Amino acid sequence: MSLLEITDLSIDYLTERGTLRAVDCVSLSVERGESVGIAGESGCGKTTLGLAVPLLLAPNATVATGSITLDGTSLVGLSEKAMDPMRWTKVAFVFQGAMNALNPVHRIDHQILEAITTHEPGIDVGAARARVLHLLDAVGIAPARASSYPHEFSGGMRQRAMIAMSLACRPRLLIADEPTTALDVISQAQILSLLNNLRHAEGLSLILISHDLAAIKRVCDRVVVMYAGIIVESGSTASIFGTSGAAPSAAHPYTQALISAHPNLHGTRVLAEGLSGHPPDLSQTMIGCRFADRCPMVMEVCHKVAPTLVTIAPGHVAACHLVSGEAS
Repeated sequence: MSLLEITDLSIDYLTERGTLRAVDCVSLSVERGESVGIAGESGCGKTTLGLAVPLLLAPNATVATGSITLDGTSLVGLSEKAMDPMRWTKVAFVFQGAMNALNPVHRIDHQILEAITTHEPGIDVGAARARVLHLLDAVGIAPARASSYPHEFSGGMRQRAMIAMSLACRPRLLIADEPTTALDVISQAQILSLLNNLRHAEGLSLILISHDLAAIKRVCDRVVVMYAGIIVESGSTASIFGTSGAAPSAAHPYTQALISAHPNLHGTRVLAEGLSGHPPDLSQTMIGCRFADRCPMVMEVCHKVAPTLVTIAPGHVAACHLVSGEAS
């Protein structure tokens, strides 16, 4: 049984313009010890999907349909009281922007210690403090810096502290939302290496949410590409991005566009081409393929019929009329 099973999940936001469906009938599984990357441009629904797992959605968001099962427990509909024991111990979330996620008036060790003592009320305080120092050391922060305030840390160190805090209660699933945003390239590389090393050392399952395909390629076993609230392609990292000896096998034009927008440092230098237009308005009823208005290979059928996910290789699916045999 998979550690995480998401089935036909739809999430709506109630806005001034009406109901906006940010995630539409998405199904996704994460195996134990597996790392999955969720890619897509801003507004595609990837963060909403991630926040739905620990039920940390905004007050104006509701789960309209579907189910979320984590380690055998169905989460949708659970009360806050019932959900509290699941957070930190079964699933932990690394929020985007560590610059603002830490409490500026409390020392780093106090904030990590609070997570441990809250979820493990019977723990010996000395053992909890020892775990805090061990966690900081594991993420590359000298234990001597444990009593520092957040403002005394660089951006990269604050992100490391957030990762240490997320691991405080030994969760089975870690969801990291854009963990390298606003960091310099050296810090980005260090954070990605840290996540990869911790995943193997702790036996974690990892969901990495990012618009940075290079980050996903480096850390993840499998890639899920979202566009306008749906999954348009999913497959192994090797099959979609290719390996050193094989070209990318991305089948959906959107995935191909995302890959082409990132320079290949080891191949022929080519000018990256951007996509024209914008993602569709999710508050409106959509007919046909959601990517049709921006797709360079659009066909007549794309404006009439919404493509469904079809298998194009073992473990590799895509939702496109070009690969479903419905082209006309």
